[in-house]
Amino acid sequence: MWLTHRILALFTLLSLISLTLAMPARAQISDSARVSVFTIYPGEAIYSLWGHSALRIWDPVTDIDISYNYGTFDFRNPLSFIARFAYGKLDYQLSLQNSPALVEYSWFSQKRGVVEQHLNLTPSERRALYQYLSNNALPENRTYRYDFLYDNCATRIRDALEYALQVPLADSTSTGVTFRDLVRPYVHARPELDMAINLAMGLPVDRYASQRELALLPIKLQVLLQNAQTATGAPLVLRSDTLYGNPVTPETRRSMSLPTGLAWLIFVVALVYFLRDFRKPCQRKFDVALLSTVTLLGLLVTFFWLISLHTITRPNLHIMWAWPLHVLPLYFSRRSWATIYWWCAAASAAVFALGLAWWPQPSPAIALPLALAVTVRCITLARVPRTGFEPVLPA
Repeated sequence: MWLTHRILALFTLLSLISLTLAMPARAQISDSARVSVFTIYPGEAIYSLWGHSALRIWDPVTDIDISYNYGTFDFRNPLSFIARFAYGKLDYQLSLQNSPALVEYSWFSQKRGVVEQHLNLTPSERRALYQYLSNNALPENRTYRYDFLYDNCATRIRDALEYALQVPLADSTSTGVTFRDLVRPYVHARPELDMAINLAMGLPVDRYASQRELALLPIKLQVLLQNAQTATGAPLVLRSDTLYGNPVTPETRRSMSLPTGLAWLIFVVALVYFLRDFRKPCQRKFDVALLSTVTLLGLLVTFFWLISLHTITRPNLHIMWAWPLHVLPLYFSRRSWATIYWWCAAASAAVFALGLAWWPQPSPAIALPLALAVTVRCITLARVPRTGFEPVLPA
């Protein structure tokens, strides 16, 4: 049975690839054509954690059964993909795929639940949608610059349907939910990824999303379609079919993660050293390890703020405690300017920690203990000329 499923998954994948390459964009569809939206639920791979959407056009008269997939990307070189994603210069493409093959691959190979929503469109709306998609599928139009929040596989389907219907699927009223709160539940099982994403994302993701902007997530697009109406006021969705699986909406993790536990342990160690240093000053290799790590985090925050093309990563308040230069003053512990540097760094980290409950940018759980650890160690380093410390690192 295991071998049979493997062979079926491989066959389905090969079918998808061949059909994607060979399938032409037809110019016309009949009045018998039907339109539906596939919602493919989150998978195990990082790129599939937030789910996926595809738009299906099925016409029994012209023998068309195409799924329009705006989520195609080149992952042949993972390092190149990650670098381009971090820099904000990642291009996605619209691909045309055989609908049954797409659904079977999602379930049999990836074990992802699939829901199909059949849409209530008039023949003229279906033709307008098909022409819109066919134009998008042309070689000169099919590539677009991917944006995680504003321009992805789900928002492109929302835009295509709005073009065909000539009415918005939802209004611009606020949901009272921030973009950060929308995306975080999907990484609750990946605490390291959750930490990295929330350290990198800046203040722009903490504004409230509008009803229309909820479509950035495939599951939210599914709900949006379910509640939407056509130009005549009729329900947009005729019926919904769960094709495979048992879709479950992600929930926010509440227990303490391993990175958070380690961060609090680091703070405890930093506090113990801080108290001991008042009685017996000595060189601390702990400072080198801690502040080198913080320097690395600061460099990442600086990269996403000043270099990356992403607009959602700047400004970022984590720069208050994760300075990108902490390693340098370790070589000059007795210099007067180093003393000023450490007092400023301690004050900045302390202000961040004390104001954490009031900052407009929520922080991952590791931020508070790490900011406190930086505060107490910077205070200790600022006292080096007075206490007789040797330089932490040899000059």
